[in-house]
Order: sequence, then structure tokens, then C-alpha cells
Amino acid sequence: MTSGLRWVTFAVAALLALSATTHAHEAEHTAVSFTFSRDGTFDVRVANDPNWLLLRLESFLAMESGSTTARAAGRPNGRDRDARLRALAAVFIDRIVIWVDGREVRPESAEYVPPAPQGAADGQQPLAAYRLRGRVPAGASTLRWYYGMVADAYPLSVARADGRIDKEWIVTGDAWSRTLDLAGQFAAPSPWAVAREYATLGYVSVLPRGAGFVLFVLGLLLLRLERAPIVRQVAAFTVAHSAALWVVALGGVTAPAWAVGSAIALSVAYVAIENLATRTVKPWRVALVAVFGLAHGAALGNAFAAVPAPLARWTTALTAFNVGVEIAELTVLALASLGALMLHGMAAGRTSSIGSG
Repeated sequence: MTSGLRWVTFAVAALLALSATTHAHEAEHTAVSFTFSRDGTFDVRVANDPNWLLLRLESFLAMESGSTTARAAGRPNGRDRDARLRALAAVFIDRIVIWVDGREVRPESAEYVPPAPQGAADGQQPLAAYRLRGRVPAGASTLRWYYGMVADAYPLSVARADGRIDKEWIVTGDAWSRTLDLAGQFAAPSPWAVAREYATLGYVSVLPRGAGFVLFVLGLLLLRLERAPIVRQVAAFTVAHSAALWVVALGGVTAPAWAVGSAIALSVAYVAIENLATRTVKPWRVALVAVFGLAHGAALGNAFAAVPAPLARWTTALTAFNVGVEIAELTVLALASLGALMLHGMAAGRTSSIGSG
């Protein structure tokens, strides 16, 4: 949504809030809490009555589609309501503004958190929440907050990374917060600290988390324990998974987890079946190893993206992650080679003892 259209939407939202019924108006129960981390990441929890929240978001959706009326009233059951609110998470992001040092910072994700089950002794309707995550620059110094759907007063709290908590009461719901202090709490991590963190993450993404990766590499070794075929296969696999890792991490390709998981399972099945069916390296094997390497690299790219890297150290983080993956791959190769040598030695010893007997 463009900036101009968002402000028009906010203005109309204020009119909708003022014209809401008394019941809906009383049911907002808004509470907002920010939590900041040392690297500038934030977690915002915006709590509201879920029935009121659905009514308000449906009103916005109807307005944006050009309809003059909101979806027909009537309270849905809890499961349907929560499913609808989960689907409206992207719409909710456009209802708030996080203003940092004169610029808007958009949340990177929005997750709907349904209300907790209500016990018999509870006196009020449990609140639902949208949990927004994102990142501010390491040098951020000021924050202002705007929530364009509410009319009632509500509390706002900011838990800083240094342990200080700032609180205020926004006396008019449809209003900006005061300017809140963010300065002095963020620490830009050193390149070495980032490299260590993401190299470790890359390593554990293979050992112990990457069972499919490990089984595939072992499958490359078990066809024929000869140096040249193994080097060709491992080289093709390494180049392919490294290239896919960078492409997915850079956002050049979106790799759905279900598709990646299926491709990895197929790769493991392929090397296992071929290892049982033949003892020769077929001409197409290296090409297929490279193709399957792309799937393994896509899974690694998703694993990297799941842990947001500091923007100022992003390239360092991705390079270190890739290095960690390769060290883990070398670990697998080394342990497998050592195991093969031990088995070969034991077999040779048995042969020698039989011959001498």
C-alpha cells in the first residue's frame, strides 16, 4: 500500500472508530508492548479483544475493496474467527506505523496469537494479539508509534535491550505516542562475533540437524570408494548447494519448505537405490548429484533466512554460514573415510589370520 493511501485509510479508520457501536467501542481492550534486543530486532505484541478485532479488520477490508459496508455482522465461532484473523495478518500490518528517526520501519512478519482458553474463574474475555517482528538500525535513537484502528485510551510499554522499561498511556486511541528514547541500547556486533555465530549456525544446520544432507553425502561415498569418482561427485554437490544457498538467501528464488523437503528425500532415495543397483559410476550421476545439491542448498538458504542477520554484517554472516556448512561436510567425509579405513583394516586382519591359520 502506498504511503498516501495509508494515511487516507487511517483517516477513514478514525471515522469508523467514532461511528462504532458502544459495545464494540468498549471491547477494544488494547495493550501494546515493544521488546527490543541488542542487535536492533524488535518484537511488538498488539493485544485486543478478538471479536472486536475481526469486526474492525473486516471493515477495513471492505473499505479497501470499494464496498460501502463491512461484512455482515454475527459472531463466528472461535475457530473460524481465529482462522480469519490469521489470514488477515498482512492487513493488520497496514493499520500501524512504527516511526524511527523520521522514517517508517515496516515489520518483517506478523503472527496472529489466538486468545488463551478461558477458565471458569476468568472475569474477562481473553485477548488475542498480533505479534510483529522486525529490526531497527543499530544507531536508532527515537521511536513514535501509531495505531490506526482504536478510539479508547490504551497502555504502551517499551522494554529496552538494556533492561529499562518506558511506559505511557495513550489517552486518545487514534493518536501518536510521544517520542520514545531508543538511544544507547543497541550494540553493533563485531565482524568476528557475527562470523563465529553464523559459522556455528551453518555447521549445526548439517550436524546434527541436516540428516538428509548427511545421508546424501554418505551415499556419494558408498558407491565406490575410489578417489576420482568421489571427488567429482562431492565437488558437483558442493558447488550446487553453495550456489543455491546464496540465491535463496539473497531472495532470488523462493523455496517452499514442502518442495525442498520432498526433493531432499528423493535425493537420498536415489543414491541409496543406485548404490544397491550398480557398482559403476554412470555418466549422468554427477549431473543428478548437482541437481539434488540445489535442493539441499535451498534448505540451507531457508535455514539462514530464519535467523535474521545484522544488516551491516549480512555478507559476513552469509559467508560464515556457508563456511560452517562446508566444515560440517568435511567432518562427515572425514568420519566416513575413517570408518571405511577401519573396516578395511579389520577385514584385512581377518583375511591375514585365516591365511596364517
